[in-house]
Amino acid sequence: MWTMLEGFKHLAGEEIDVLIQAPVLITILVGGADGELDRDERVWTERLLRARTYSKPNLISEYYRVVAEGFLEKVEKTMAAMPGDAEERNMLISEKLGVLNLVLAKLDTHLAASLYKSYVSLAQETAKASGGFLRIGSVSAAEHQWVKLPMLTPILAPVGDSPEEEEEENEA
Repeated sequence: MWTMLEGFKHLAGEEIDVLIQAPVLITILVGGADGELDRDERVWTERLLRARTYSKPNLISEYYRVVAEGFLEKVEKTMAAMPGDAEERNMLISEKLGVLNLVLAKLDTHLAASLYKSYVSLAQETAKASGGFLRIGSVSAAEHQWVKLPMLTPILAPVGDSPEEEEEENEA
């Protein structure tokens, strides 16, 4: 299925696995940074991922369609295989997410930038998912340390039309 997606065809199976696993790891890293990944954080993140399956650009929505399938089960299974100590778990996840830099570097710059931006957004939304009044001011100090995903090298799309913008203009 993944090899059929434009933009990912040239990646090896292990690299695709890294991309699929990234939102699971981000959810556990940020949501569990304070020691517990609570139900609100898990449910909110799953809803967010499902919403992203309807968003543009199309490559990102297709990516999140695959990621969202069985997402909570993936989180549970991954969490069960992780150390119980939050600090130890976060360091392990940080190392695993650091591998994303190598995979993202192999993608088209626009696609890599869109994925990077979506990962940071996911981290921020996960951090806000529980606590606070209407999810305002609810990012804990432990979550704040990880919310900008410091292990990832920021990727900015080049100035100008992206392939998705050109596609939208052609549809109009």
